[in-house]
Amino acid sequence: MKKKSRIKAAGSAGVSASDRLFKLIIILLAVILILMAIITGYKINSSFSDYTSTPNELLATIRQGYYPDAVNEMYDNIALGETADKDAGYMVPYAIIDYYEAESCCYAYTRAADKAAAVGDKEQEALLRDKAEEYQMKMDAARNGMGDLNFMTEDIDAIFG
Repeated sequence: MKKKSRIKAAGSAGVSASDRLFKLIIILLAVILILMAIITGYKINSSFSDYTSTPNELLATIRQGYYPDAVNEMYDNIALGETADKDAGYMVPYAIIDYYEAESCCYAYTRAADKAAAVGDKEQEALLRDKAEEYQMKMDAARNGMGDLNFMTEDIDAIFG
């Protein structure tokens, strides 16, 4: 009986150190896997949350020149109920974003009208110029809502210059 216990003791002593290391590595990898699953779940949840941009965040996005991002943020806000009617703080940022959006459409219709004129399609040119004029009026309306930040029109105009 003493022989078996010596063999068992000698055999388990050698395996024990590597066995412990192996178990430690498995536990470490399991902890990392659990943390990664939690982080992934958080990111998925936050991407589908009802986050709205504040007026200051919108103005920061605009000031950095990320106008297309600001347009997306504005429409996300509107879809989630953050309108200028509900919160007057959104009036100025929304006016700046509306101006950018209207000018981009006006620019596109003007270029399309110029191309229609180049190929001699007077009817298409007239339709496109009417649309460009419609967006020009939207630009003027948006400019009136900008208040003290009316100077931002110069930055936007330079984009489409």
